[in-house]
Amino acid sequence: MAKVRFVGTGEAFDPRLPNTSLLYQGRQTILLDCGYGVPHAWWSFDTDPNTLDGIFLTHRHADHCFGLPALVVWMRVAGRHRGLRLFGGAGSSGWIRDVLELGYAGAYEPGKCFPLEFVEVQPGRPVVVEGVELSTAVSAHGTTNHAVRLEADGRALCYSGDGAPTDSTRALFSGCQVLVHECYTPDPGVQGHADARELLGMARECQVHTLCLVHIERFSSTQAEVAQFVSHYGSDPNVLIPAPGDVLRL
Repeated sequence: MAKVRFVGTGEAFDPRLPNTSLLYQGRQTILLDCGYGVPHAWWSFDTDPNTLDGIFLTHRHADHCFGLPALVVWMRVAGRHRGLRLFGGAGSSGWIRDVLELGYAGAYEPGKCFPLEFVEVQPGRPVVVEGVELSTAVSAHGTTNHAVRLEADGRALCYSGDGAPTDSTRALFSGCQVLVHECYTPDPGVQGHADARELLGMARECQVHTLCLVHIERFSSTQAEVAQFVSHYGSDPNVLIPAPGDVLRL
């Protein structure tokens, strides 16, 4: 059975938590997002350069993609030779290449680095890789963000990246076993981000089994308010506020 491990659960400037990042482990092993705080969090529990089959990046903000150069070059120097797929939404290949080059220019040339395959998963056009279907939809965020659904054997994990829900992301999330969604605040108020009140209602409407709230605003007061809101909501759907290192089975 597939599972998801929380590598990090923090927002961009949280001093206590690594950037939000998930590890999907099923027919493929795919890291979802790789911000600047993610490589060190990753190395704290995995030092095998061959673990990952792919990395999916939701958007080009630093706390979601600036850790990619370090993680890829570490794999190279640690002895990886097999290829790695780098997934993103429509138009992602160009900016992912730019991020890599800005981090370590020239480090990915043939003969120097293992093969990198860039795969764009466009909304409405799922991609199937080794039995795992990846689908995307665009959320409401300050830059284009592609939420993603990974499905295999009738079980689905959905991950929002950043941004408030849209009609297309709601459709993407429908019926999934686990939805991991950014939840910046307990109530509406921050444009381009989601809030607990909307998310819990949406998860119920979309018949999500388990909703995981991550990327909560860094202030202790906000995190306590979100936790309090969740504690008074009930059990439909099941709602969790995970910590780094937590594991859920789909």
